[in-house]
Amino acid sequence: MTKQSRIFKLSQLVMLVMIVVLMSVSCKMIDPDENNTGIDNDNEKENNIDKQKDEIDDNDKNEEIKDDSENTDTKDEEEAKKPVEIDYQAVKPNELGHIMVIMYHGIIDLPPYHVTEEQLLEQLQYMYDHKYRPISVRDYIDNNINIEAGYTPIVFTFDDGLSSTFSLIEENGKLVPKPGTAIEIIERFSKTHPGFDSKAGLYINGQKIFEGAGTVEERIKWLVDHGYDVGNHTASHDKTQMLSKLDSRQIMKNIGIVDQIIKNAVPDYTVDSLAYTFGNRPVKALRNLVLDGEYNNIKYNYSVAFKEGASAPYYPPLHTKFDPLNVARARGSKGEVQDMGWFFDYYEQHPEKKYISDGNPDRVSILEKDEDSVNKDKLGEKELYLYKLNQ
Repeated sequence: MTKQSRIFKLSQLVMLVMIVVLMSVSCKMIDPDENNTGIDNDNEKENNIDKQKDEIDDNDKNEEIKDDSENTDTKDEEEAKKPVEIDYQAVKPNELGHIMVIMYHGIIDLPPYHVTEEQLLEQLQYMYDHKYRPISVRDYIDNNINIEAGYTPIVFTFDDGLSSTFSLIEENGKLVPKPGTAIEIIERFSKTHPGFDSKAGLYINGQKIFEGAGTVEERIKWLVDHGYDVGNHTASHDKTQMLSKLDSRQIMKNIGIVDQIIKNAVPDYTVDSLAYTFGNRPVKALRNLVLDGEYNNIKYNYSVAFKEGASAPYYPPLHTKFDPLNVARARGSKGEVQDMGWFFDYYEQHPEKKYISDGNPDRVSILEKDEDSVNKDKLGEKELYLYKLNQ
């Protein structure tokens, strides 16, 4: 082969390679499956910019909607928190009036200290129909009363830690109140009567504490976990151990034993109310040991101590005449003077004597003439609202 022929062949080969390379690049540019090409790059950039702008606009709109929603929720919450103003002349609130504390024991047919299930249900229905609403002992002490305007708070207490008052049974692997016990009856009633909360204070001695399923600790914890108050009824229920017959050391022991039983069951629980056994108090010189004392190097502090039966009037803790060591209770029966039924009739004739709520837990509404009877040191952050009744 001549030199010229070789050159010609080589040039043909170079041309062929160039054609193949050009064809490869051209195919790549029009491949519809490669990054959606076939769309002009400038148009693609513009479309991307428009898309980003639309996303920003949508985000702005979503933020505006979210802000409006949050503002609406906040406004709704604020509106819900605002107290509903009432017609004071019609409601006639009296938040310095009597709050009756009822004293029960067990659910047996043995009046006036015990009631049957039928009697208790009848009493609860009367209270519900006549605008009485249960509050806890804790809320009673703290003047934290949150019930509807025109309604009257009432406090239930049960002494002695009886199994007919409260007892647990095991049901489907859970501990629940035994049917027919006082607490089960109140729980059942409250579920079918809106606004009638299942609240009560239960006062225990140092032995036979709500006998039934579960340990003593589990029984006390069940009550506290479900919104009930558990209080001190002293270690002994023997008349030879009445507080009036004891010296200072014995008084603190009688109170301290039960105080520690409750605190051991529910360590974070505040125990600060006591019910005297037989309504019997220490001698006057030692009475302060009911409120503050010490046993086994553990201190106790109490806010109130309840008496036993026929011990009215029922001044609330905010009243200047309230005596924390001598808090009145009415026996949960009817007929006898100053028992619960007697006072229900009395308040029907004298509605101005009982506590009537203004519906605002942050305000204490009373007649202007009663201002001097308010213990203003106990008001805390609550507003004192004075008004007059039109003649």
